[in-house]
Amino acid sequence: MTCTFSTEQIACLSAPLDRAKVRQREQGRSKVSYLEGWQVIAEANRIFGFDGWQRETIEVRCVNQSERPIGARGTGREARPGWGVTYTARVRITVGEGPGAQVIREGSGAGHGIDTDLGQAHESALKEAETDAMKRALMTFGNPFGLALYDK
Repeated sequence: MTCTFSTEQIACLSAPLDRAKVRQREQGRSKVSYLEGWQVIAEANRIFGFDGWQRETIEVRCVNQSERPIGARGTGREARPGWGVTYTARVRITVGEGPGAQVIREGSGAGHGIDTDLGQAHESALKEAETDAMKRALMTFGNPFGLALYDK
């Protein structure tokens, strides 16, 4: 099999992760490091070219929709009725063109939407699931896409 990537692309994919691009958020009782979705897309465009890669959502599933109270804990404000929605998604990333010259990777992700408006909760959860799946698929290409975040 011939290598699909140029010498410059291999250098970019092998380069260390730019820690200035890493964000953190609280999840449960710990902090989680992550890259933002727009940042990962910008890296894919930089490394592969704007027309050098494709993203295809191959599966989306709503796995939960339930009523739930929404309110700011500890603010003294009363909770409002709302919705919690969860989606899972599977995304395929294709880099390169032509038979035998393509590299295809897939990733799965989940997204959660919480809102007083059911449609907004679905929109938020769906977008988050697709973005999470895309980031997981691109991560398999190397450090610029967050692979280094798994190196404990």
